[in-house]
This record gives sequence, C-alpha cells and structure tokens, in this order.
Amino acid sequence: MKIKKEKWVIKRRGGAMEDMVSQLGITPAFARILCGRGYDSAEKAAAFLYPDGAELKPAEALPDAERFCAFLFQAKEQGKCVRVIGDYDADGVTATFLMTEGLRRFGMEVDYRIPDRITDGYGISVSMVEEAVRDGIGVIVTVDNGIAAVEPVKKAKENGIIVLITDHHEPQETLPEADALVDFKVNPDYTGDPVSGAVVAAKIADLLLRKAGQEGFLYEYPEILALSTVADVMDLTGENRVIVKMGLAKPVSRWNLGLRSLASANGLKTEPKAYSLGFVLAPCINALGRLKKADPGVALLAETDEAEAMRLAESLVAANAVRKEMTAKAIEDACREIDARGEEEIRPIVYVSEDCHESIAGIVAGKLRERYYVPAIVLCKSEDNAEILKGSGRSIEEYNIFEGLQACSDDLIKYGGHAQACGLTIAADSFERFKERFEEHFRSVSEGGTEKIVIDLVLHFPDITEQLITELGRMEPFGKGNARPVLASRNVTVRKISHFGRSVKYTRLLLSDETGAKIGAVYFGNADDFIKNLKEHFGVSAVDEAYAARGTIAIHILYSAQKSSYTGEIELTLEHYQFPSE
Repeated sequence: MKIKKEKWVIKRRGGAMEDMVSQLGITPAFARILCGRGYDSAEKAAAFLYPDGAELKPAEALPDAERFCAFLFQAKEQGKCVRVIGDYDADGVTATFLMTEGLRRFGMEVDYRIPDRITDGYGISVSMVEEAVRDGIGVIVTVDNGIAAVEPVKKAKENGIIVLITDHHEPQETLPEADALVDFKVNPDYTGDPVSGAVVAAKIADLLLRKAGQEGFLYEYPEILALSTVADVMDLTGENRVIVKMGLAKPVSRWNLGLRSLASANGLKTEPKAYSLGFVLAPCINALGRLKKADPGVALLAETDEAEAMRLAESLVAANAVRKEMTAKAIEDACREIDARGEEEIRPIVYVSEDCHESIAGIVAGKLRERYYVPAIVLCKSEDNAEILKGSGRSIEEYNIFEGLQACSDDLIKYGGHAQACGLTIAADSFERFKERFEEHFRSVSEGGTEKIVIDLVLHFPDITEQLITELGRMEPFGKGNARPVLASRNVTVRKISHFGRSVKYTRLLLSDETGAKIGAVYFGNADDFIKNLKEHFGVSAVDEAYAARGTIAIHILYSAQKSSYTGEIELTLEHYQFPSE
C-alpha cells in the first residue's frame, strides 16, 4: 500500500484582529492564529487564553447524579460493601483510584476489581458479577465502563446487587437497567464538554462527599484528572483545557505521591507538559494492563510510603520498556506484510497478526493509521480460543470507525468504542466477510491515503519574534482539539546541513527565507530519508554544497518555533517539507 500523501491547507478566517491587538496587547501574527482557531474577538480570545474555571460543569448536571448518591446513602445505612469495577487503561486506573478513595472517605467498605485484558476482556462481565455475588458484594460501581453491560447488569440485579454505572463511552441501542446510569452521552441535551471517565468518577465522588457534609476533593487531584484527560485523548478545549491547565500548574513536588514517583522514575526533572502526561507517564500505566494486571497502577496512586511508591513506579517503567520492544517488532512485521501486498487502491487495513500480543493491537493500529492514513484494525488470535480473533482499531479524522463496526455488527461477537478508536471480538471464520463489508462501508462514506494538514499561519522569518514565541506558549496545553500551531514558510533556502544525536540520526539546518533573514532549525524525522529525498530532487552535488554550508536548495516547510534550550536563540522544529514543484 502507498505511504500517505499530504495536502497542505491554509486557514483563512477573519475577525476583529485590530481590536484583539490593541485590547490584548498581542502581535498581529498571533491575532491571526487565534482568529483561525475561531477565537475571533478580544472576548473569545481572552476566555481561551485565560480560563477562570467557569467552564467546569457541576456534577449535578450529569444524568442520574442524584440517584447515584441516594443509592449510596441507602447502601451505607444498610452496611453494604461496594466493589468498584474499572478498566485497565490509564483513564480506567485513575478513575478506579478516585472513586475508591471517594467511597472510603464517605465511610463505606470498598474494594476494586480491574478486569484482566486477556481473561476478562473490557469492562464488567457476567463472570465478574458472579464473583461479586460469591464475595458478598452489595453494590457495584463501574468507572470508565458499563454503558454496554446489559447482561452483566441484568445478572447483578437478579442477585440483588445495586448497580451504579459511571461512564463516558457511546451508548448502544439497548441501555443496561442499572439503578443509576451516569453517562453524559445518554442525555442529548447535556451541554457540558465530553470528559474522561476519571473526571466523571471524580465529579460524582465529589458530589457524594459534599452531600455528606464533607469537603469535596475534585480540586485535590488535578494532576490525576489531567493525566486521564490527556491519556484518553480528550479535546483540550473548554472544560478539558481547564482541567489540564490546573493539573500542570500544580508543582510536581505537591503531586500525588505515586504519580510524583512515576515522574521521577522516568527522569522528568522539569515541569511537565501535556506531552509528558500522554506520552511518558500514561504509557507506563497502560503497559501494566497490556502485559500483566493493572492493579499495581491503582496501588501506586494509593500508596503513602515513599520507598514502596518508588518500587511500584520503577516496575511500571520496566513494564513499559518491554511493551515498547514488543510494539516495535509488531509494527515492523505489519508494515512489511502490508507493503508486500503491493496494493494501489486506498482501502482500510484489516490485518491479522500471527505474533502480535492482543494487548498492543491498538498501538500497532495507531501506527499503521499514521503511516498509511487509512483506518486500521489489528486482530490477534485469542490466547484462550484459537477460533476467536480479538483486536483494536484506530481511524482517520474523516471516518467514524464505530459506525463502520455497527454496519457489520452481525459479523461481530462483541464491539465497542467511538469515532476514532474501537475494540472488537470476531469469530475467525467470519473474518473474510467482515473485512469485505468493512471495506465496502469505508468506500461508501470516506476516502483515505491523503492527510490534510491545516496551516495556522504563513510567516517570514522576521515575524518569528520572542513575543510571538511567548504568545504561542499561552495556547498550551496542546493536544487533540488544540494542536500546537502549525507555521509555514515558502521557498526557504537550506544553507547548511549537519547531523547530531546518537548515531547522528537527527538533522540540523541553517535556513534563510525570501527576506534574507536566517534561522536555525532541527529535524527529528528520519535523516537518511530526508537526505535521500533531497538528492533525488535536487541532485547529489546540490546536497553536497549544503553540507559545505554553500547550499541553494529551496523547499517549503511546516514547523513549530521555540527558544532553544541550549543556545537561547529562536529555533524552528521542522515537521514537514515539500518541494516547490509539488
């Protein structure tokens, strides 16, 4: 299959830019960027740049919030025990800790159960309900799951167990008949922003404590809520933006002991960014649920002994290192097989791996989506039944993969997810039919193979000032829904090329633009591919001249801009490049 192509599109949107410049004291360049993002007045821009917490929707607005609390007050009076059933990813682990902590403070006897990814599968199951019956559990509270648990809830109710669901996933046609169903997605009139499962759990636990006359704890763990928000790839706008800003504003020295230990074990010595939450800390928690049991992740967050917290944190880091090795091999094997097919037609990837562990199928699917820019589903043989395939899917922006599964639902044993990610279980003998129908659905509603990259602003180098760099920093945290601004410059001359880093795999450039201004840049993409492409387009001698600091090669570039941590000078990080003839 062909590697993805790129289509560059420039944002063009007007607004009250003169008012924004004069009232907010910002540069015209920054005003144009904000207008392109929809913050096209001084009032809208100020609300985005300086949120005050008013964006946070109260727990009372969540469906069944009052019923949830009422049932727990009743259960407490009756002396019932509570079991929290969570999920094995970072959002589920953090939600489990927060709900369990809230119920303990409320005064109930509570334990928790994290499903085993392999033996239990996702979310609450009938077997877990039967386990709860044997253990004398009177109340089951789900966090980050339960919205699709029709049969498990029915089983629990038949055995006299109170079931209280908190979730944030998409409801299916039939809702479980729980005693309380706290999921904003079941209420089409809910006006709040979609939030993580952990945020839902924390809001409800906070409400419960306040109703009991205790101090709430919604603002006690902003770093944990921020981690869940970034890890679960929520849009970093509105309520989620406030949550993550609050978490990152809290000094690491005052973080929850377990999360602080995890940061230390990963060598995070500076104040972290959203990137650190999503790509350094969260993968360590996720690795447990992929390779072993995720329970130590909850234990880490609940730990009060510093030595034990560090021991747990280091075990999470070690598990993530193993996960990285497994993932790298699985991705390499998948790309080799897909490329060998030689397919020219753009179609979704539905791939069965012989060796990939089902726990990392979602990561592999995500990498395939990035490489080919089509929806990707990676399936693996179930460890306990060779006739069953289990896996995960990741999708492109233009295609709702959950709707794709719905269109083929009669070929599936089990599925769930949302527009951009899914999980599924299928009988091996249904695979070919499912693949054909899924491809047909994709062709009927979408295209793929070309990723649209939206440019915030086209600049000349003199426009990239220290003030603009500072202003861009005010837009953080960056992530889904609030991407780091993409800047562009046309006809940039590559004056000098050099390489750095371990095995000199990164590239350093000296660039000049049409004004004659010069600026340094770094490129962390594959250095060999970069130089190969330059040689193919401009010739070997032209590239040799650039190595000798006499370059005349001209390219178009997309980049981010920042002050170098080494030199203190403004520096570009090259993200994409094109040749002028393209």
